[in-house]
Amino acid sequence: MATALPSTAWHAIKLHPRPPLPQRRRPLLDAWRTANDGFEQFVFEAKKTVERLDRQYSVSRRLSSAVQSANDRASEIDREFEIGNCWRTFSMDFSRNWPRYRRQLTDFLDTPLGRSFATIFFLWFALSGWLFQCLILATWILPFAGPLLIGAVANNLVIKGACPACKREFVGYKNQIIRCAGCGNIVWQPKGDFFRRDGRGSNSRKSEPEIIDVEFEEK
Repeated sequence: MATALPSTAWHAIKLHPRPPLPQRRRPLLDAWRTANDGFEQFVFEAKKTVERLDRQYSVSRRLSSAVQSANDRASEIDREFEIGNCWRTFSMDFSRNWPRYRRQLTDFLDTPLGRSFATIFFLWFALSGWLFQCLILATWILPFAGPLLIGAVANNLVIKGACPACKREFVGYKNQIIRCAGCGNIVWQPKGDFFRRDGRGSNSRKSEPEIIDVEFEEK
């Protein structure tokens, strides 16, 4: 048999209603403001401490002098051993001979020994963990080095200049013929574009007439 609640209990329940939602969120907001104020105070105190230590021990001046000394020492070593000149010479020779190196490497990889070597190297590279380490490192480096790499590749593939006749600027790819948009003259022509590699290029080159500019002066 159900028993009814006393009137005092009923009044007690009705006298303590549930607080509204803004009042329940107020402690969380107060805690967030307190934490934010504490963090700002910590940053301010840390900044003041760094400035005080810098004024007391001259950290920035010593650091700048150390960097300047390191740069001077690097310049002296470069002048003594000519590292910069050697590196520039090596890079120029490598870029000049890169097509020949690439052709030799391609010919070697087409042989059975080259294919076996490439397979063994790939298996070792994948099973040793270097492949995954390179992938992890690339995820950190590519967001920063990607735009620089794309810009370098674009600069190597694109040519930009001014027309010698009308002085109008032109932009285009190095592997195609570029005509000036103003006067229509050919301002860029890739090497070996009109000559084939089957030995007929020299004959056609020899058969072409030479053009000589002659100026006439009326008397």
